Amino acid sequence: MNALKFQLSHGLEFEKKYITSTMNKMFKVELDMVRREIRQIESSLAELEKRHNMSSDIFYVKFNAGELGDDREYIKWYAYKDTHNKLMERVKEIEKIIHA
Repeated sequence: MNALKFQLSHGLEFEKKYITSTMNKMFKVELDMVRREIRQIESSLAELEKRHNMSSDIFYVKFNAGELGDDREYIKWYAYKDTHNKLMERVKEIEKIIHA
């Protein structure tokens, strides 16, 4: 990463454009992969929400407050929701980089 920073600050203009373009393409590929994973997780979350007649957001709050117990399905639901939250944050981070 330091080498890239150095090259961007000291390199020729066409090198800067090439590096920036390449990095943007890499982040767009990562963004597509993260969004695909989010869709898969959202499908699992939707099934759990339907089965338990509760949104994942409400579930997450109740589970964190210790109101639901430690049923195996609740632990799986928590893992899906927690992963979903982290992936959504990653999307925001990548979008900031791409649109900077």
